[in-house]
Amino acid sequence: MSIDDEKEFQENEAKEQDFDWSVYGDHDQATTSLDGKDILALFLASLQTIFLPLVLLGLFLFIIGIVLGVLL
Repeated sequence: MSIDDEKEFQENEAKEQDFDWSVYGDHDQATTSLDGKDILALFLASLQTIFLPLVLLGLFLFIIGIVLGVLL
């Protein structure tokens, strides 16, 4: 990296710092109410991602416990 490249990098960095980023994300944080469909969709999505494997694991362990309880 030459000295000219470093100066150009510092100038570009200074320009980026001068830019007002609030135009792109710092807007009014108005809240919207969720409909029943939205709540149902969030619930189903959470089941598919996190809770479904846990429920299946619990069900599997429960069935194993029943089988071992009956056999022993």
